[in-house]
Amino acid sequence: MQFINPRLDKAALERRDELLRNGRLKKEDAWDNGIPNGWSFLANFDLSVSEQIIQHALDVYSITGMNFYARAFTEFSLQWMIPDEKNEYPSRLEDLEVYSGNIDNTVDKHGIAGRWDDFCLTLEAQRFADVFANANELRLRLDITSQSGMVPPRTGVYLPLDDPHGTPQFCWTGEPSGELKKCSTFNDLGLEALASVGREALWLDDYCMNQFVQSHLQDPLLRADPYFKDSVNDPELAASLVARQAFTSRSCEWVYVEQLHGQPIDWSENPSHAGT
Repeated sequence: MQFINPRLDKAALERRDELLRNGRLKKEDAWDNGIPNGWSFLANFDLSVSEQIIQHALDVYSITGMNFYARAFTEFSLQWMIPDEKNEYPSRLEDLEVYSGNIDNTVDKHGIAGRWDDFCLTLEAQRFADVFANANELRLRLDITSQSGMVPPRTGVYLPLDDPHGTPQFCWTGEPSGELKKCSTFNDLGLEALASVGREALWLDDYCMNQFVQSHLQDPLLRADPYFKDSVNDPELAASLVARQAFTSRSCEWVYVEQLHGQPIDWSENPSHAGT
């Protein structure tokens, strides 16, 4: 929103929307694709984000709707933007789609299990590795637990108690609430990949992941993958090939993960885990 808000404010101050309707803004000074002006649509998106942020105070979370807005943005003219804003817009929109996609993956409760799995979280941890430098210490609150299919007693992140490889979930207590779904965890193929390449190399080391694939060319799960033939000889695709077939879901018990604000993690005690 650091990009959108100032542009909307500036456009409103300069009365660009009014000038466009009156034909007084030159085409060479604005972005014109000949389709109705998208200024108000972008303003509505800004408003929807603000409303969602307000709902967080009530422990209510929802998907961003960015997929809908991103498609709609391609159908509206942003001719009210000046050239510099036009040039910056595509990269800003891409950043917003990535950020919103992570939010949607975190709060979407429509599936059997949470949308995150070990593969996706590992890649995102690498993308945002700099965030871990200022991360707070965490503490498992064994006095705050819940089960899959239930709304936990407190809003926040929960870790599976009875599955060391399970993916954490974010849940909330407001109305409508966000219940704990089934746990996304490794199936036998995933456990075998973990044991074969090791935690540090899993999903990240193309060579090791390709070696694992080459040693499992007859695995029925891998061979059933629709992209098996395209992926089997490309080391860069080995990790995603395995990941598409490496997970299952199961009900489990969950424990609340508390952030200890003001107590940053001392990575000097275990530097090999920084950013992982």
